[in-house]
Amino acid sequence: MAKYVGVQIPIYSGSVATGAAIAVSGTTDGAATGKLTDSSETFTSTANVGDYVFLANRSFAKVTAVDSNTVLSISGSATATLEGSGVAYSLVAAANAFSGQLSGAAFLTDIKGGDMIVNQTTNQFFKITDVISDTTVTIEKAGGLLNGDEFFILSDRKDGPNRKVRVDNATLIRGNAATGQVTVHYKRGATNQKLTFNLGDTPSAAFDVFSTQFKETAQQVLESKWTDITITMPYVDSDGTAGIQWATSFTFA
Repeated sequence: MAKYVGVQIPIYSGSVATGAAIAVSGTTDGAATGKLTDSSETFTSTANVGDYVFLANRSFAKVTAVDSNTVLSISGSATATLEGSGVAYSLVAAANAFSGQLSGAAFLTDIKGGDMIVNQTTNQFFKITDVISDTTVTIEKAGGLLNGDEFFILSDRKDGPNRKVRVDNATLIRGNAATGQVTVHYKRGATNQKLTFNLGDTPSAAFDVFSTQFKETAQQVLESKWTDITITMPYVDSDGTAGIQWATSFTFA
């Protein structure tokens, strides 16, 4: 019997989204109010009313009319940018805007609604709302996962595939004030041992956020009346690049 903290680690690490989510990837070459102009495209065969037009940061406008082969009428937060020339964009069918795909995955076995996708191409994160099949999930953010995006998944579920760190026999838990690294010290026999794990998203200034949450979760575990229990850490915000934190490089010494 033992007590553990479930520490979030990447699932499907280094994956690249697949699927036919992007109908057109292009660059505007004209300027007109409320219009997207691209003289190299054939929108009458590739675009439909209701389709999404995404910028690189995944702000978007929706297609309100297909004016011609080269012009779309659009509306939405990205309209002012897309009205100009020289703007890169991705046109995505409405049916694919809230979908994420990965060929060869086993999502029905590994993933559940509420798990978090971390998009390393856009440095954004968002929740999975439903698992449709082994290779397809529905997500909460329009354009959150497009073809070619690199991503992984985090889970805060008790039964999620996270790293279990034992804490009932720990003698000390420390957070590194310079890196955010977490160290769990143990004493076995006459030898002191420690488990160290690094953070996946390098903190900018908030070095103690993850270690503090680990300690708080460990306290919950230790106070539980159950002798065999695992409590998984909740999602932890990061002031680094990705905006969310995870653990990596578990090392015993």
